[in-house]
Amino acid sequence: MHNLEIYKLHRNQPTTIKKLIRHGSQFLYDHKIYNAKKEIEWFLLDILKCNTINLYDVKINKSDYETAIDFLLCRAKQTPFQYILGKSSFYGRDFMVDKNVLIPRPETEILIDIIKQKKYNNTLDIGTGCGCIAITASIEKITKNVDCVDVSNAALKIAKKNARILGVSNAQFFNCNILEEIPNKKYDLVISNPPYISKSEYTGLNDEVKNFEPDIALTDFNDGMNFYKRYAQILKEILVDNGIAVFEVSHFFKKSELLEIFKSFPKIEFFNDLNNDCRAIKITKNKI
Repeated sequence: MHNLEIYKLHRNQPTTIKKLIRHGSQFLYDHKIYNAKKEIEWFLLDILKCNTINLYDVKINKSDYETAIDFLLCRAKQTPFQYILGKSSFYGRDFMVDKNVLIPRPETEILIDIIKQKKYNNTLDIGTGCGCIAITASIEKITKNVDCVDVSNAALKIAKKNARILGVSNAQFFNCNILEEIPNKKYDLVISNPPYISKSEYTGLNDEVKNFEPDIALTDFNDGMNFYKRYAQILKEILVDNGIAVFEVSHFFKKSELLEIFKSFPKIEFFNDLNNDCRAIKITKNKI
């Protein structure tokens, strides 16, 4: 443990920010955290409430020093940075997160980019997690009302807190197992970032993801297609005429597989993320 034991034994004698970052970075790097310096700086900026310009000039007190040491010890065990911080950024805003919800990914922001091209009256967010997609859609004035459903009550609790913190009042939250239940309402927009990692792919995920993030938000414990097949079954019942559905998809999926699943829908579009990987599918229900 690169000098960390020395820090632990001298908690009453805080070091300088510069030394804390230097030795802490090496400690985390030794534990395979390769973005260590940046992470420590981000963490310190948050707890010290300062900016990057004066970070190295700040004198750290005992309480903040101990908090920083606890961060290093926790992060060295591969606990995700966002869970330690208690928040994660999505579309330029911070959302509260904990072990009960998936950590928002930048790739998922493509869903907002797709749906913001028009306005919607009623939106359904399936598997809302921390609520980042639904709440963002509300704040960006993409939708007038949004229903957020999730099978996890713990996740819904976090989503409700995020809605309250971010001042969103037009979001409703419901416990729903979409694989077994169907909402008794129609929507002009359905959005979802479902668990699409296959069982075989899940076993190969790095420990930081596999050991900490909720498995039910990551994998369907099958081939990754369970939720899309279910959506194909129920979309015509829950979408209004000319309504659309936008789902995040795995870049490992073959477009032909998704086209087969949604073959009863005449209009299907695919969208690539910033890495030019296929990341989303848009399905339109035409008027019968």
